[in-house]
Amino acid sequence: MSDRTSQYERIAFEDLNYNSYLKVPELLQLQQLQSEPPHHDEMFFIIIHQSFELWFKQILHETDLMVRGFRKGSMARVLKVIERINAILSCLCDQIQLLHTLTPAEFAGFRERLGTGSGFQSIQFREIEFAYGIRESFFLQFFENDPAAHARLTARAEAPSVYDEFLQALHTAGYPVPDHLLTGQGAAARELDADLVKVLHALYKEPEDNYHWILVCEALLDLDMLVSKWRQVHILMVSRTIGGRKGTGGSTGKAFLEQRVHHRFFPELWEVRNSFFQPPDSH
Repeated sequence: MSDRTSQYERIAFEDLNYNSYLKVPELLQLQQLQSEPPHHDEMFFIIIHQSFELWFKQILHETDLMVRGFRKGSMARVLKVIERINAILSCLCDQIQLLHTLTPAEFAGFRERLGTGSGFQSIQFREIEFAYGIRESFFLQFFENDPAAHARLTARAEAPSVYDEFLQALHTAGYPVPDHLLTGQGAAARELDADLVKVLHALYKEPEDNYHWILVCEALLDLDMLVSKWRQVHILMVSRTIGGRKGTGGSTGKAFLEQRVHHRFFPELWEVRNSFFQPPDSH
């Protein structure tokens, strides 16, 4: 590297500051109100949803690191990553409640300017669901005119889910995960597996010196609970803001959200609870 190149790099580094590093000027230009005249509360609505998307991006970023941790057998790394994802999800559960400060009259003041826009068109939230095994081809139609987004979702659909990676790591560690669950098909592509519940039951009952696997299971269940909580809080927010009316973009609004509230990323981790509390034999 020449002295002149080194000098240019030093000047560029010295010129870097808070605003240039974070691209603050560019960031603050992304809140473009569509209402005319500009409605005061539209800015609030835009900023909340843009920040959702930033957090979704970080969740996907952390999820990819979690997958690498499973593949390397590094459960300490996996636990650290899940801890951060769960902290972000907790933040999102609080953040969505900020929309409760938007009255129906205030939202109605600019809602028509949303056009066909709707939360169910969020490519990143769909990616999160696909990454964790909830894969519904129904959603691909909303991205047919966006080849890049369609390709991203398709790639998530074709890759092993986080649950698949967890089960593969469990198998590699010596636990008898059923072979048919090691094909990487995704949790949504199959029914609840009774044999896997038995494997998890044995793990929970006698973890021996491998208690870190219990911690991973519980952390994944915490993640699932937080996503479920986010869905439930979202329903309450929509009910408070627009009642039972249809949502924008062709969605059914509250009804659409209620259909999805029972989705679970890790069904056998929930079912194993029942295996410890079976009703007494009637004989």
